[in-house]
Amino acid sequence: MATKKLPKTLAESTRKKADAARARLLARAREDVALIKRRKQEITEAFYDIGEALLRLRKEPIPKLLGYDGFGELCSRGLGIAASSANDLIAIVTRVSRRDALKWGKEKTLALVALADATPAEDEPTAIDAKALEGLDPNKASVRELKAPAKAQRTVAKQKGAASRGRTSSAEERRVAAAIQTALRKAGVKTATVSAVATRPGAASNVRIEGVPFAALRLLRRALPAR
Repeated sequence: MATKKLPKTLAESTRKKADAARARLLARAREDVALIKRRKQEITEAFYDIGEALLRLRKEPIPKLLGYDGFGELCSRGLGIAASSANDLIAIVTRVSRRDALKWGKEKTLALVALADATPAEDEPTAIDAKALEGLDPNKASVRELKAPAKAQRTVAKQKGAASRGRTSSAEERRVAAAIQTALRKAGVKTATVSAVATRPGAASNVRIEGVPFAALRLLRRALPAR
């Protein structure tokens, strides 16, 4: 039995409805793709924002003002995160600029911080000795690849009886460095990175200030604590 053809006007109407439905579906799909990209960026940026907030919460007497014995209890009871995880995020924001941290991501940034601390030189995550990197490009290397040289450096240091750099800087020195960095960034110097660089066991640390343009020296003077 021959199939009857739809009238031309009905066929055209059906086609237009199908095209319209396809267009709506495509538009929604594109919206979803854009949504996911935005949310992914928000997730990527969240760890740095959290680190900056943790840095502020760590300062005395804030934990006690909130009813906690210390920062560790604030993290575990008040925030539901391990103090070690909180300190990892704080290490990122006090030693790596937002731009670099977001470029590398949380895990790679932490791996570079660990590698910088493991080297005998006064390295920073953004400027690690080429020998310590063992030919790796930080921008291209995986987290796993970056952990290997850090482990090797710690093994060598242990064998020599040398402490890793960074373990000799005091909590107060790191706190002051973090406060200077926070003040600079609040003043608009978003690229500023300030860290306490240990020299040798028992000696005072040096202050390393990076990412501050000459035009912002006035802001730097304001950010420095009175001594």
